[in-house]
Amino acid sequence: MKDHMRIRDLKEEGFSIAAIARKCGVSRNTVYNYLEMDWDEALDWVETLKTRTRKLDSYKDYIL
Repeated sequence: MKDHMRIRDLKEEGFSIAAIARKCGVSRNTVYNYLEMDWDEALDWVETLKTRTRKLDSYKDYIL
């Protein structure tokens, strides 16, 4: 959520998409996605990250 707020603040200050991406260390596509989301959508998206399955989840026991 901190990134979402920072990206919105930088855009309001007049930074370009490319400059925001460089400052935040994310891709330009990510910046566009964050700017399209409102606050509630961003909260929902962050919550889905916690429960999303990963490709290597089935191998977790073996890796550990």
